Amino acid sequence: MRDLLQCRDDIDRIDSQILKLLQERMDVATDIASYKLAHNQSITDSVREHSKLQTLRNKAKELGLPPSYISDVYKLIIRHTCSVEQEYIVAKANESSIDRDTSVAYLGTKGSYSHVATCRYFEGFKGKIDAHGCGSFSEIAGLVETGKCEFGVLPIENSSSGSINDVLDVMQTTKASIVGEIFVPIDHAVLGVENIDLSKITDLYSHPQPVTQCSHWIKDLLPNVNIHYTKATTEAMEIVSKLKDPAHVAIGSHMAASFYNLVPIFDNIANNIHNFTRFIVISMTPITVPQSISAKTSISFSVQKYQPGSLISVLSEFSKRNINMTKLISRPKIESSRETWEEIFFTDLEGNIDAPAMQDILEEIKPFTNSLKVLGCYPNSEVK
Repeated sequence: MRDLLQCRDDIDRIDSQILKLLQERMDVATDIASYKLAHNQSITDSVREHSKLQTLRNKAKELGLPPSYISDVYKLIIRHTCSVEQEYIVAKANESSIDRDTSVAYLGTKGSYSHVATCRYFEGFKGKIDAHGCGSFSEIAGLVETGKCEFGVLPIENSSSGSINDVLDVMQTTKASIVGEIFVPIDHAVLGVENIDLSKITDLYSHPQPVTQCSHWIKDLLPNVNIHYTKATTEAMEIVSKLKDPAHVAIGSHMAASFYNLVPIFDNIANNIHNFTRFIVISMTPITVPQSISAKTSISFSVQKYQPGSLISVLSEFSKRNINMTKLISRPKIESSRETWEEIFFTDLEGNIDAPAMQDILEEIKPFTNSLKVLGCYPNSEVK
């Protein structure tokens, strides 16, 4: 029988080799991206990917490995490879570089979900990331608009609680453009200074969004708890950490718990176990998305209220031109000069702002609108 430590040393050695090969694979992916950019080719090739996975499944079977396991592993690798290619092509198209230093504003402090989103979105940057935690969404936009930060990260919608209205309101007035997006899984947990029976919990601290997203669990298991709203989940965790009272807990993530010397008391408390938040990235410098990249265009508009059918006229134009709308929501228009009940509509469209069809449709809907603003065109995070 082999010694356990020796076996673990072998595993470490093999893992190191795998990491080096993955790095080598990513280097080749960059070369592929350069070729595709030069020849205006699409990033994804479904025929090639299907054939590749089938070959790998066959080889796995020959080696005595579970084909489904190898298929799952390589689907993740291929997805990341496509992301690397997309990042390279977009950077080249905008004469930018992922090797440079940059600065980013996000909500909360280290360990917040916005901080997690920031780390994930900019993990491909090889330069220094100067991250600034903020107390409000408007502060994030302000830092970007004044040039103190190159980018801002804003949570715009959640799969459980829906759109984040305060961010939509910021997007009405900001001069910054959306230049990217990222979807982050949200795994809410109850965190405290020590493990405690739920019946002994008296006070719960968190940002309003997580409370809404975990409302069913709170109602069923903590029906009489006192809820204290905070500006961010990290502020809630900081309060609980300082109180050092086991009866006071916070809603937060496992990643953040260690930053505040807290421990998970109860996991996976969200109403929707498939809970994701979509974050947008804003900048004062709009980007150009090459036609070979799957893109989204976000716009906002208000319609002529007293002209019957104005809204449906706008929406029908998207359908006529086969442009898919992935989001539509309305908010009261800020500082409306017309009247109190004027609404502004936000919509996300699948397509590139520079495509002739998109340019045509923006012209076609103008007669039905009082205002029309392009919020940004950016790569679709779900590479297609």
